[in-house]
Amino acid sequence: MAKLAAQWTDERLNDLAAALETVPARVAVNEVTTAHLAASVERLTDENRALRDELATTQRQLLQVAWVLVAAFLGGTGALLAALI
Repeated sequence: MAKLAAQWTDERLNDLAAALETVPARVAVNEVTTAHLAASVERLTDENRALRDELATTQRQLLQVAWVLVAAFLGGTGALLAALI
């Protein structure tokens, strides 16, 4: 135990203090980066939701157009058959 205690010198403590001196700055940078990433993810989530809503609206409109085209085709076919008969 005495050997271990003898190894802790002021120089080693100074080295440790110097190494730990940058930790608060690194933590602050990591906090800012994390907050920025969280805001980016939130913004992308909102944009994704908006795009999904727009896609759903477009799909509904295309389905309506398809039904109108089917109805027009059936109506034209019926008119053609009526004209031929």
